[in-house]
Amino acid sequence: MTGMTPLLLLAGDDDLLLQRELDRQLGTLQDEDPELQVDRFDVSELEQLPELRTASLFGGRTCIVLRGVESVTAALKTELENYAAAPADEAVLVLVARGLGKVQKLAKLAKEHGTRVDVKAPADWDDRGWDRLVGEEFRRLGCKADATAIAAIRTHAGTDAGAIASQVGSVAAAHREVPTITGAHVDAVVEGRGKASGFAVADGIAERDPASALIALRGALEAGDAPLAILGAVLYRLRQLLQIRAGASPGEVGVRGGRDRVDDARRQASSFHAGELAFVHDRLARLDLELKGSELPDALVLELAIIEVATSTEVGAPWNPAAVR
Repeated sequence: MTGMTPLLLLAGDDDLLLQRELDRQLGTLQDEDPELQVDRFDVSELEQLPELRTASLFGGRTCIVLRGVESVTAALKTELENYAAAPADEAVLVLVARGLGKVQKLAKLAKEHGTRVDVKAPADWDDRGWDRLVGEEFRRLGCKADATAIAAIRTHAGTDAGAIASQVGSVAAAHREVPTITGAHVDAVVEGRGKASGFAVADGIAERDPASALIALRGALEAGDAPLAILGAVLYRLRQLLQIRAGASPGEVGVRGGRDRVDDARRQASSFHAGELAFVHDRLARLDLELKGSELPDALVLELAIIEVATSTEVGAPWNPAAVR
Protein backbone atom coordinates (compact mmCIF):
# COMPACT_ATOMS: atom_id res chain seq x y z
CA MET A 1 0.00 0.00 0.00
CA THR A 2 2.95 2.30 0.54
CA GLY A 3 3.58 2.35 -3.22
CA MET A 4 0.12 3.69 -4.05
CA THR A 5 0.25 7.00 -5.89
CA PRO A 6 -1.22 9.89 -3.88
CA LEU A 7 -2.20 11.87 -7.00
CA LEU A 8 -3.47 10.62 -10.34
CA LEU A 9 -4.52 12.75 -13.32
CA LEU A 10 -6.38 11.22 -16.26
CA ALA A 11 -6.59 13.57 -19.24
CA GLY A 12 -8.20 13.00 -22.64
CA ASP A 13 -10.85 14.19 -25.06
CA ASP A 14 -13.18 11.18 -25.18
CA ASP A 15 -15.61 10.69 -22.28
CA LEU A 16 -16.00 6.95 -22.83
CA LEU A 17 -12.26 6.26 -22.98
CA LEU A 18 -11.74 8.41 -19.89
CA GLN A 19 -14.38 6.38 -18.05
CA ARG A 20 -12.78 3.08 -19.10
CA GLU A 21 -9.35 4.28 -17.93
CA LEU A 22 -10.84 5.51 -14.64
CA ASP A 23 -12.43 2.10 -14.08
CA ARG A 24 -9.08 0.39 -14.77
CA GLN A 25 -7.16 2.67 -12.44
CA LEU A 26 -9.69 2.36 -9.60
CA GLY A 27 -9.66 -1.41 -10.03
CA THR A 28 -5.88 -1.43 -9.65
CA LEU A 29 -6.03 0.82 -6.58
CA GLN A 30 -8.69 -1.36 -4.94
CA ASP A 31 -6.65 -4.49 -5.68
CA GLU A 32 -3.73 -2.85 -3.84
CA ASP A 33 -5.97 -1.74 -0.96
CA PRO A 34 -9.27 -3.67 -0.66
CA GLU A 35 -10.40 -1.26 2.08
CA LEU A 36 -10.00 1.81 -0.13
CA GLN A 37 -12.98 4.16 0.32
CA VAL A 38 -13.88 5.82 -3.00
CA ASP A 39 -16.01 8.96 -3.22
CA ARG A 40 -16.82 10.58 -6.57
CA PHE A 41 -17.64 14.21 -7.28
CA ASP A 42 -18.04 16.56 -10.19
CA VAL A 43 -16.22 19.85 -9.66
CA SER A 44 -19.50 21.66 -10.37
CA GLU A 45 -20.81 20.17 -7.12
CA LEU A 46 -17.97 21.51 -4.99
CA GLU A 47 -17.01 24.82 -3.49
CA GLN A 48 -13.89 23.41 -1.85
CA LEU A 49 -11.75 20.30 -1.97
CA PRO A 50 -13.06 17.41 0.18
CA GLU A 51 -10.90 16.56 3.20
CA LEU A 52 -8.02 14.29 2.20
CA ARG A 53 -5.61 14.64 5.11
CA THR A 54 -7.87 12.87 7.63
CA ALA A 55 -7.98 9.08 7.80
CA SER A 56 -11.19 7.37 6.72
CA LEU A 57 -13.68 6.59 9.50
CA PHE A 58 -13.72 3.00 8.25
CA GLY A 59 -9.98 2.57 8.64
CA GLY A 60 -9.10 2.35 4.96
CA ARG A 61 -7.34 4.86 2.78
CA THR A 62 -9.50 7.65 1.31
CA CYS A 63 -9.82 8.07 -2.47
CA ILE A 64 -11.52 11.12 -3.94
CA VAL A 65 -12.39 11.20 -7.66
CA LEU A 66 -12.98 14.64 -9.17
CA ARG A 67 -14.49 14.87 -12.65
CA GLY A 68 -14.68 17.91 -14.89
CA VAL A 69 -11.40 19.36 -13.68
CA GLU A 70 -11.00 21.24 -16.97
CA SER A 71 -13.81 23.61 -15.93
CA VAL A 72 -12.81 24.09 -12.27
CA THR A 73 -13.46 27.49 -10.68
CA ALA A 74 -10.53 29.77 -9.89
CA ALA A 75 -10.83 29.31 -6.13
CA LEU A 76 -11.04 25.53 -6.28
CA LYS A 77 -8.22 25.40 -8.85
CA THR A 78 -5.95 27.26 -6.44
CA GLU A 79 -6.86 24.83 -3.67
CA LEU A 80 -6.19 21.86 -5.94
CA GLU A 81 -2.82 23.28 -7.00
CA ASN A 82 -1.80 23.83 -3.38
CA TYR A 83 -2.78 20.27 -2.48
CA ALA A 84 -1.11 18.80 -5.59
CA ALA A 85 2.19 20.48 -4.63
CA ALA A 86 2.29 18.35 -1.45
CA PRO A 87 -0.31 15.54 -1.62
CA ALA A 88 -1.06 13.49 1.49
CA ASP A 89 0.38 9.98 1.53
CA GLU A 90 -2.64 8.59 3.38
CA ALA A 91 -5.07 9.46 0.57
CA VAL A 92 -5.47 9.24 -3.20
CA LEU A 93 -6.80 12.12 -5.29
CA VAL A 94 -7.89 11.14 -8.81
CA LEU A 95 -8.49 14.01 -11.23
CA VAL A 96 -10.33 13.47 -14.52
CA ALA A 97 -10.01 16.22 -17.12
CA ARG A 98 -11.42 16.51 -20.62
CA GLY A 99 -8.55 18.65 -21.90
CA LEU A 100 -5.84 20.50 -20.02
CA GLY A 101 -6.00 23.96 -21.57
CA LYS A 102 -7.02 25.74 -18.35
CA VAL A 103 -5.20 23.52 -15.86
CA GLN A 104 -1.65 23.32 -17.19
CA LYS A 105 -0.08 24.04 -13.79
CA LEU A 106 -2.15 21.31 -12.18
CA ALA A 107 -1.09 18.90 -14.94
CA LYS A 108 2.57 19.73 -14.28
CA LEU A 109 2.18 19.20 -10.53
CA ALA A 110 0.42 15.87 -11.11
CA LYS A 111 3.36 14.70 -13.20
CA GLU A 112 5.88 15.85 -10.56
CA HIS A 113 4.12 14.53 -7.45
CA GLY A 114 1.97 11.71 -8.75
CA THR A 115 1.01 10.05 -12.03
CA ARG A 116 -0.40 11.59 -15.18
CA VAL A 117 -2.09 9.37 -17.77
CA ASP A 118 -2.90 10.80 -21.20
CA VAL A 119 -5.93 8.90 -22.48
CA LYS A 120 -5.99 8.86 -26.27
CA ALA A 121 -7.94 6.96 -28.88
CA PRO A 122 -5.78 4.93 -31.28
CA ALA A 123 -4.72 6.79 -34.41
CA ASP A 124 -7.03 6.31 -37.42
CA TRP A 125 -4.44 4.09 -39.09
CA ASP A 126 -3.75 1.99 -35.95
CA ASP A 127 -5.90 -1.03 -36.76
CA ARG A 128 -4.32 -3.12 -34.00
CA GLY A 129 -5.12 -0.44 -31.46
CA TRP A 130 -8.77 -0.26 -32.52
CA ASP A 131 -9.04 -4.06 -32.61
CA ARG A 132 -7.65 -4.17 -29.07
CA LEU A 133 -10.21 -1.57 -27.95
CA VAL A 134 -13.08 -3.63 -29.41
CA GLY A 135 -11.74 -6.79 -27.78
CA GLU A 136 -11.52 -5.03 -24.41
CA GLU A 137 -15.16 -3.96 -24.69
CA PHE A 138 -16.23 -7.57 -25.27
CA ARG A 139 -14.09 -8.80 -22.36
CA ARG A 140 -15.44 -6.10 -20.07
CA LEU A 141 -18.90 -7.59 -20.63
CA GLY A 142 -17.64 -11.12 -20.00
CA CYS A 143 -17.86 -12.19 -23.65
CA LYS A 144 -15.43 -14.04 -25.86
CA ALA A 145 -15.29 -12.70 -29.44
CA ASP A 146 -13.27 -14.01 -32.37
CA ALA A 147 -11.42 -11.99 -35.01
CA THR A 148 -14.43 -11.91 -37.34
CA ALA A 149 -16.60 -10.35 -34.61
CA ILE A 150 -13.99 -7.66 -33.97
CA ALA A 151 -13.70 -6.96 -37.70
CA ALA A 152 -17.49 -6.73 -38.00
CA ILE A 153 -17.75 -4.20 -35.18
CA ARG A 154 -14.95 -2.19 -36.79
CA THR A 155 -16.82 -2.24 -40.11
CA HIS A 156 -20.06 -1.01 -38.59
CA ALA A 157 -18.74 1.41 -35.96
CA GLY A 158 -15.56 2.67 -37.59
CA THR A 159 -13.34 4.69 -35.25
CA ASP A 160 -15.98 6.04 -32.89
CA ALA A 161 -15.43 4.71 -29.37
CA GLY A 162 -19.02 5.44 -28.35
CA ALA A 163 -20.44 3.58 -31.35
CA ILE A 164 -18.10 0.65 -30.65
CA ALA A 165 -19.24 0.42 -27.03
CA SER A 166 -22.91 0.71 -28.01
CA GLN A 167 -22.71 -2.00 -30.66
CA VAL A 168 -20.63 -4.36 -28.53
CA GLY A 169 -23.17 -3.90 -25.72
CA SER A 170 -26.08 -4.70 -28.05
CA VAL A 171 -24.36 -7.78 -29.48
CA ALA A 172 -23.33 -9.04 -26.04
CA ALA A 173 -26.88 -8.63 -24.70
CA ALA A 174 -28.37 -10.47 -27.68
CA HIS A 175 -25.87 -13.36 -27.60
CA ARG A 176 -25.08 -13.74 -23.91
CA GLU A 177 -25.30 -17.54 -24.06
CA VAL A 178 -23.03 -17.93 -27.10
CA PRO A 179 -19.59 -19.37 -26.20
CA THR A 180 -17.77 -17.32 -28.86
CA ILE A 181 -19.32 -14.37 -30.66
CA THR A 182 -18.57 -14.23 -34.41
CA GLY A 183 -19.01 -11.74 -37.20
CA ALA A 184 -22.31 -13.38 -38.13
CA HIS A 185 -23.64 -12.70 -34.63
CA VAL A 186 -22.58 -9.05 -34.92
CA ASP A 187 -24.19 -8.61 -38.34
CA ALA A 188 -27.42 -10.22 -37.17
CA VAL A 189 -27.79 -7.59 -34.45
CA VAL A 190 -26.32 -4.46 -36.03
CA GLU A 191 -27.66 -4.90 -39.56
CA GLY A 192 -30.92 -6.17 -38.11
CA ARG A 193 -31.65 -2.69 -36.81
CA GLY A 194 -32.50 -1.72 -40.37
CA LYS A 195 -30.46 1.46 -40.23
CA ALA A 196 -28.59 3.04 -43.11
CA SER A 197 -25.10 3.19 -41.62
CA GLY A 198 -21.80 4.82 -42.47
CA PHE A 199 -20.96 1.53 -44.16
CA ALA A 200 -23.67 2.23 -46.77
CA VAL A 201 -22.25 5.72 -47.27
CA ALA A 202 -18.84 4.14 -47.86
CA ASP A 203 -20.40 1.82 -50.46
CA GLY A 204 -21.63 4.82 -52.44
CA ILE A 205 -18.19 6.44 -52.30
CA ALA A 206 -16.44 3.21 -53.29
CA GLU A 207 -18.81 2.81 -56.24
CA ARG A 208 -18.11 6.45 -57.24
CA ASP A 209 -21.85 7.16 -56.97
CA PRO A 210 -22.49 10.51 -55.24
CA ALA A 211 -26.29 10.14 -55.39
CA SER A 212 -26.39 6.82 -53.52
CA ALA A 213 -23.76 8.02 -51.03
CA LEU A 214 -25.86 11.12 -50.32
CA ILE A 215 -29.07 9.09 -49.92
CA ALA A 216 -27.30 6.71 -47.52
CA LEU A 217 -25.86 9.65 -45.58
CA ARG A 218 -29.25 11.26 -45.10
CA GLY A 219 -30.72 7.93 -44.05
CA ALA A 220 -27.99 7.38 -41.48
CA LEU A 221 -28.42 10.87 -40.05
CA GLU A 222 -32.21 10.47 -39.87
CA ALA A 223 -31.71 7.14 -38.09
CA GLY A 224 -29.69 8.95 -35.41
CA ASP A 225 -26.15 7.89 -36.32
CA ALA A 226 -23.56 10.33 -34.98
CA PRO A 227 -21.69 12.25 -37.72
CA LEU A 228 -18.30 11.14 -36.38
CA ALA A 229 -19.47 7.51 -36.30
CA ILE A 230 -20.49 7.77 -39.96
CA LEU A 231 -17.11 9.27 -40.80
CA GLY A 232 -15.33 6.55 -38.86
CA ALA A 233 -17.03 3.81 -40.88
CA VAL A 234 -16.23 5.57 -44.15
CA LEU A 235 -12.57 5.99 -43.18
CA TYR A 236 -12.33 2.34 -42.23
CA ARG A 237 -13.63 1.24 -45.65
CA LEU A 238 -11.37 3.66 -47.52
CA ARG A 239 -8.32 2.41 -45.60
CA GLN A 240 -9.24 -1.11 -46.70
CA LEU A 241 -9.30 0.01 -50.33
CA LEU A 242 -5.99 1.86 -49.93
CA GLN A 243 -4.36 -1.29 -48.58
CA ILE A 244 -5.83 -3.45 -51.34
CA ARG A 245 -4.60 -0.95 -53.94
CA ALA A 246 -1.14 -1.23 -52.33
CA GLY A 247 -1.13 -5.01 -52.79
CA ALA A 248 -2.81 -6.48 -49.70
CA SER A 249 -5.41 -9.18 -50.19
CA PRO A 250 -9.03 -8.35 -49.24
CA GLY A 251 -8.91 -11.00 -46.52
CA GLU A 252 -5.83 -9.44 -44.94
CA VAL A 253 -7.61 -6.11 -44.43
CA GLY A 254 -10.83 -7.54 -43.01
CA VAL A 255 -13.08 -7.82 -46.08
CA ARG A 256 -15.44 -10.65 -45.23
CA GLY A 257 -18.01 -12.50 -47.28
CA GLY A 258 -18.06 -14.64 -50.38
CA ARG A 259 -16.26 -14.35 -53.70
CA ASP A 260 -18.57 -11.55 -54.87
CA ARG A 261 -17.66 -9.37 -51.88
CA VAL A 262 -13.94 -9.95 -52.44
CA ASP A 263 -14.23 -9.22 -56.17
CA ASP A 264 -16.19 -6.04 -55.40
CA ALA A 265 -13.45 -4.84 -53.07
CA ARG A 266 -10.77 -5.37 -55.71
CA ARG A 267 -12.88 -3.69 -58.39
CA GLN A 268 -13.62 -0.70 -56.15
CA ALA A 269 -9.97 -0.27 -55.22
CA SER A 270 -8.93 -0.26 -58.89
CA SER A 271 -11.72 2.13 -59.97
CA PHE A 272 -10.04 5.16 -58.37
CA HIS A 273 -7.67 7.28 -60.47
CA ALA A 274 -3.97 7.31 -59.61
CA GLY A 275 -3.56 9.10 -56.29
CA GLU A 276 -7.31 9.56 -55.86
CA LEU A 277 -7.66 7.20 -52.90
CA ALA A 278 -4.97 9.15 -51.03
CA PHE A 279 -6.75 12.41 -51.91
CA VAL A 280 -10.05 11.03 -50.62
CA HIS A 281 -8.42 9.91 -47.37
CA ASP A 282 -6.89 13.36 -46.87
CA ARG A 283 -10.22 15.05 -47.60
CA LEU A 284 -11.93 12.87 -45.01
CA ALA A 285 -9.24 13.76 -42.47
CA ARG A 286 -10.06 17.43 -43.10
CA LEU A 287 -13.74 16.58 -42.67
CA ASP A 288 -12.94 15.19 -39.22
CA LEU A 289 -11.46 18.55 -38.21
CA GLU A 290 -14.42 20.42 -39.74
CA LEU A 291 -16.93 18.35 -37.78
CA LYS A 292 -15.09 19.15 -34.56
CA GLY A 293 -14.64 22.86 -35.19
CA SER A 294 -16.94 24.24 -37.89
CA GLU A 295 -19.79 26.60 -37.10
CA LEU A 296 -21.78 25.12 -40.01
CA PRO A 297 -24.35 22.37 -39.32
CA ASP A 298 -22.77 18.91 -39.23
CA ALA A 299 -25.20 17.60 -41.85
CA LEU A 300 -24.18 20.31 -44.34
CA VAL A 301 -20.45 19.79 -43.71
CA LEU A 302 -20.90 16.05 -44.20
CA GLU A 303 -22.99 16.37 -47.37
CA LEU A 304 -20.50 18.68 -49.10
CA ALA A 305 -17.56 16.43 -48.29
CA ILE A 306 -19.32 13.17 -49.17
CA ILE A 307 -20.43 14.51 -52.55
CA GLU A 308 -16.87 15.63 -53.22
CA VAL A 309 -15.17 12.34 -52.33
CA ALA A 310 -17.83 10.21 -54.05
CA THR A 311 -17.34 12.07 -57.33
CA SER A 312 -14.67 10.57 -59.57
CA THR A 313 -12.00 13.26 -60.00
CA GLU A 314 -8.58 13.44 -61.59
CA VAL A 315 -6.17 14.32 -58.78
CA GLY A 316 -4.96 17.90 -59.23
CA ALA A 317 -7.95 18.95 -61.31
CA PRO A 318 -10.36 21.48 -59.78
CA TRP A 319 -13.50 19.96 -58.35
CA ASN A 320 -16.56 20.88 -60.41
CA PRO A 321 -19.85 20.40 -58.51
CA ALA A 322 -21.77 20.84 -61.77
CA ALA A 323 -20.19 17.62 -63.04
CA VAL A 324 -21.83 15.52 -60.32
CA ARG A 325 -24.32 13.07 -61.80
